[in-house]
Amino acid sequence: MCLPIAVKRPEVVLAKGEHLGFEWNIIHNDMGFRCGYVRVPKGHPWFDKDYNDINADVHGGLTFAAMDMPCDKGGPDDGYWVGFDCGHFDDAPDPALPILKARKDFALAWVGGVVRSQAYVEEQCRSLCQQAKEAMP
Repeated sequence: MCLPIAVKRPEVVLAKGEHLGFEWNIIHNDMGFRCGYVRVPKGHPWFDKDYNDINADVHGGLTFAAMDMPCDKGGPDDGYWVGFDCGHFDDAPDPALPILKARKDFALAWVGGVVRSQAYVEEQCRSLCQQAKEAMP
């Protein structure tokens, strides 16, 4: 019951939590942007849907959906993760986050955007948890 990105690259995990019974994770990508994810259980209306087919209002819209990946947490690995990133037109990479050397020139090209803080991404995750709860029958 783990986010695939967190299993494959645990060093990119910035925070984990739970809100309204939904697990959430925040990671950073190789370009210095934060990304947020929420896990929904099997049977949830969003389960196994393409992120484009999920009606959710979150920063930049949903840009990710994937099944759980087995990990050492225990419990069933049958959840589904939906997520968003903060690397859009009006965003900027956070210079405090690691950026791959090959991506530094790319990151420097983001002029005038807003760095989306940890607190901001956590709030967006909690909002997505609220929307997931409201989507349940």
